Amino acid sequence: MQSMTHSLVADNVTPAMSSYDESLKITCELVRRHVDDGREIRASDHIQNDLGLDSLGVMEFVSDVESYFGVSIPSDMFEHIATIEDIARAVLTLQHRPAAVRG
Repeated sequence: MQSMTHSLVADNVTPAMSSYDESLKITCELVRRHVDDGREIRASDHIQNDLGLDSLGVMEFVSDVESYFGVSIPSDMFEHIATIEDIARAVLTLQHRPAAVRG
């Protein structure tokens, strides 16, 4: 039986994020598509160094995150993103910006 989070991710439904923990949980589900099966994913994992994503894998992961959460991560924000928790925080920041600022 699939978890509710996995089901939401698979169905590409955009839920309203209410907390960092919820954003982090879904971000971990999204990155799971891009790493080896069975690999434990931690919030502190570096996307490239720990999880082994190459530049194309990172871009695919970011695209999944943007599509799922309905945000666009601006290029200037990428220099501050290295870990799974960085992505989860960026999502929350972007979701709480007015729509005109989000892009």
